[in-house]
Amino acid sequence: MPFKEKLGLFDTTNLVIGAVIGSDIYVATYFGMNQLGPSSILVWIVAGIFAIITALAFAQCARSVKKVGGPYAFVKQAFGHFPAFISGWLLWLAELAGLCVFPLAFVTYLQFFIPLDFIARTAVIGLFICFLFFTNYFGIKKAAHTNDIFTIVKLFPLLLIMLLGLFLVFFRPSQVFANFMPFMPFGFSGFGESLVLIFWAFVGFEIATIPAGEIRNPGKTIPKAIMIGMIIVTVFYLLTNLSLIAIAGMQLAEHDAPLAFAASLMLGSIGALVIAVGALVSVSGSDESNLIGTVRLGYALAADGYFPKQMAKLHPKYASPYVSLIVHSILAFILTAFFSIKQFIIFSTFNFALVYLLVTFSAFRIGGAKNLFEKAVLYASSLICLYLLANIGINEFLAGIACIAFAVVIYPFFSKQELKDEKKFFFREEHVLYRMVRHEESFLANAFKHFKILARKLLGLKHAHSLRERPHSHSGRKFAVKF
Repeated sequence: MPFKEKLGLFDTTNLVIGAVIGSDIYVATYFGMNQLGPSSILVWIVAGIFAIITALAFAQCARSVKKVGGPYAFVKQAFGHFPAFISGWLLWLAELAGLCVFPLAFVTYLQFFIPLDFIARTAVIGLFICFLFFTNYFGIKKAAHTNDIFTIVKLFPLLLIMLLGLFLVFFRPSQVFANFMPFMPFGFSGFGESLVLIFWAFVGFEIATIPAGEIRNPGKTIPKAIMIGMIIVTVFYLLTNLSLIAIAGMQLAEHDAPLAFAASLMLGSIGALVIAVGALVSVSGSDESNLIGTVRLGYALAADGYFPKQMAKLHPKYASPYVSLIVHSILAFILTAFFSIKQFIIFSTFNFALVYLLVTFSAFRIGGAKNLFEKAVLYASSLICLYLLANIGINEFLAGIACIAFAVVIYPFFSKQELKDEKKFFFREEHVLYRMVRHEESFLANAFKHFKILARKLLGLKHAHSLRERPHSHSGRKFAVKF
């Protein structure tokens, strides 16, 4: 049953922005300031450049592959079933870990005003996930409209922070200068780990490539949406972080809700309330976008037989992959009880880096890098992914390797259906007859070859081409004798 509804450039661009801007900016600033201080702004610049380069590699693949599944579909087109399964598995784990970050970030900003015990915290997370479930249950168009609203609303708190920072630059420049000093209080020893944490704030653009079957003219729409969305995201991130440092300086390293704290310094409790509400909306919108893509990735894997086939069911009325939606919602709710935001982020970045590396390799084959610039982008993307992997924490690295090993173990189980399909195809009557004809043609071709050799020997010719075509006359007509 095909998907019914189609998304345009505006919806798809909002899907990119909505998936990228969310809890990331509301929590990643804390990690950067905690490890590097004001010099963390350099990490945001580098991370933005890295993200745009890897996004360009995705855009090259999206031009050629227009199937549901995004990175999974790209790798499958380039390398076949097993590498595609590994990439789909890694991406699914990364997206699932991302789904878990957002409820935790939502609770973090809510606790800025309302103290929550374990039971209340669990109840809020459950309600948060239920809200996202129902907005996606009634079809992608309604989910996309909800995401459009969230995407537009979520930018207002960031704009407010930027205006406050701009106000300080013009009217209190000495305070701004003081907040940026010392610029490197901890040196650059934590640059690699900070880059891993902050780069996660830029991931999400791949979400727009997953529901390709539900996007109008995906070969053109997806690359445009990725680039427009990533440029907007990078500009907002840089301006927001510059403004935050200008307002609060090193005090940001002491608060895990940095935007709300910065607003409280400038506007008091009312400003903090506005930013906190904006953070809650932003986190909800980001998880909304994330859920749209992650659920459809699970659908694509199930449709190919690599996940339980029930996950490939579509709702008869709304055409939404509702079983996959139920599974992801339950898993996200359970996992949030066991791990922290930082652990989810590092684990997610490890899997994303591996997926991006596989997609970059796929782009070499199917994207057909047509000029020097496109080739340079792919080589740079490869080096970026390797650098990120080299800076992953040892615990998260081992956890990622264990997940890959588990995927290798379960692949034969899920690939049984694939083997059954291949066997059924191989023994289908028309294909058996086709192979028989090919065999006969091959036999006749070999017999003809031996006849040519024999003719050479009999006529004492050294070269077969002298026998290929000789004009003769028969009944007043010329014809060619061919051996």
